[in-house]
Amino acid sequence: MTYEELIDKFTGGKIVRAVLSKPVKDALKSGLKLRPVTVKGKILYQVTSVIGKKSNNTYKEIHENYTAAELKPLLLSMIPDMFLQGLFETEDEGYTVLAGKRGTVTVVKNKTVSAVKRETGHNRTKNYLIPEDEPVPIMVELGVMKKDGGVIAQRYDKFKQINRYLEFVNDILPRFEGKDKITIIDFGCGKSYLTFALYHFLVTKKKMNVHIIGLDLKSDVIAECNRLKNKYRYDSLEFIEGDIEHFAGVESVDMVFSLHACDTATDYAIYKAVIWGADVIMAVPCCQHELNKKIDSPSLRGVTDYGILKDRLAAVMTDAMRANTLKAIGYDTDILEFIDMEHTPKNLLIRAVKRTSMRKVDPSKERLLEETAGADITLVRLLSESGRL
Repeated sequence: MTYEELIDKFTGGKIVRAVLSKPVKDALKSGLKLRPVTVKGKILYQVTSVIGKKSNNTYKEIHENYTAAELKPLLLSMIPDMFLQGLFETEDEGYTVLAGKRGTVTVVKNKTVSAVKRETGHNRTKNYLIPEDEPVPIMVELGVMKKDGGVIAQRYDKFKQINRYLEFVNDILPRFEGKDKITIIDFGCGKSYLTFALYHFLVTKKKMNVHIIGLDLKSDVIAECNRLKNKYRYDSLEFIEGDIEHFAGVESVDMVFSLHACDTATDYAIYKAVIWGADVIMAVPCCQHELNKKIDSPSLRGVTDYGILKDRLAAVMTDAMRANTLKAIGYDTDILEFIDMEHTPKNLLIRAVKRTSMRKVDPSKERLLEETAGADITLVRLLSESGRL
């Protein structure tokens, strides 16, 4: 079978997926993936092009939808001119395409076929806490969902992030059973996709009594968020302009969430949560520059002499210090993947749940990390100065 015959068969059959890899030298695209999607009741084919290299985090993904007729010339132009290898799968058959050095193309039928079944939507079998077929007015307003409940293709990563966030929250809700009202703060809320989704999930679906505060430095963002919360009558949700370090609008909080607060802003968010006695702290750190600037350890010179490795090491050690510090003052702490690391490298979630007994543990791990790095971090200093550590 020739490559063109395969494409004829592929575009006329029940496509499951296609993956093109091994780009030719100087190719603009480093990878390409294809899968069927349903748009307004019609089956189209979403082509995801990877531009740049994932290895050094300089890549981006471009999503485009094609009809079956448009798909054929696109795929024919890909091998061997742009890629040297391709995997093509239908519900029943699978083929590998290999391009030779002289422009020859070989098609090999695979002995086994992927167990992946055809999906005419974005992972329709996934049981999301906000389902795809359940329209949420605020998510429509924010450009994540369509009026019929379908997810806008370009916002699907955001949709998955929202649901992943809600899964983490749902896991710890038993902690608050029997409590009349819970107070939640979202530091650095931005456009508040997660904040609005959380309110919808807890109040509309779970029928819980909550008070949620979104905090951000940008006055125009806060004004727009307050406009939307008034429009949808989210009465126990409020948005306040201000920074994490100086915010003093409440005396106690049950849950604190901080998404991508830059550098030491994450430390201040965690510190505030501890001072307020928060039962649950969830932080997705970003841009851990502080330790990068201060790290000074002869034993680590083999790593820190290389800028990119020093940056990654400092980020890992910073988050480990944060997690170990929370353990030392009475929290059961995990570091989890927020969403697929393919989308962004800054998606590690620190989740800390206060122990019922508030039993402290030996902070020796934290001290060892400080000794290894030759420096400490803002969270350690803040807690030490306040007598909490």
